[in-house]
Amino acid sequence: MRTAGLESSQLILGVDVSKSTEWQGRNSYGIGLHDYSRGPTPFEHAIQLTGQVLENFDDDHIIPFFRFGCYQTRDKSVLPFPLSGVPDCVGTEGVINAYREALPSITMAGPTTMAPMVHKAMELVQQTGEYHILIILTDGDISNAALDAQAIIQARQLPMSIITLGLGDGPFDTLEHFDDHLHSKGQGPDWDNFQFVPFTKLEKSFATCERPDLTLATAILQEIPDQYKIIRKLGLLNRV
Repeated sequence: MRTAGLESSQLILGVDVSKSTEWQGRNSYGIGLHDYSRGPTPFEHAIQLTGQVLENFDDDHIIPFFRFGCYQTRDKSVLPFPLSGVPDCVGTEGVINAYREALPSITMAGPTTMAPMVHKAMELVQQTGEYHILIILTDGDISNAALDAQAIIQARQLPMSIITLGLGDGPFDTLEHFDDHLHSKGQGPDWDNFQFVPFTKLEKSFATCERPDLTLATAILQEIPDQYKIIRKLGLLNRV
């Protein structure tokens, strides 16, 4: 990544708490994706591993952390995950603590759309003009593909990459289509700012990997250098 000129970035995290997460992990994990009755949830495990890969590239280690798809947000908005109402968490440990504390009080609902999370990230990026990486963790049960596609295209006008991790049983057809097949069609710059990582599928290979952390890092970071080069070429940085 540093060969592309990227020394640091800012992270933003959004987690899907829609109703479908209650059954979308049953085949893969035997439990719901937010089921904490047996210990850390599948989502918590994904947050932990992803944070270990990315937080070293976060300058200040402050990670704004949001939820979407709950009773309060539906498909219209997002809310800070921490109970304090302040989204900023200190490092991966702060994110995990906020997740554990808030999860029992969240009423899961839906429908599921990533667009409000993308728009919230755009607001944060516009405040600083710095390069940001938005991480979205979802079960892939997207209800409005057109709305999500439009948000991703709009985000191409800003210095940000979007990495979406798919957890659970899928299907993830829509997210796979967004990766490499989403064109702006005259609506601003046309570059690939979206990457889909099938986390649960990848996780199954960890048992036979000598370095599962490197396997995950490669999957998550593989498109970032090229995306950052394009952002610099388009002059998208520091437009405040």
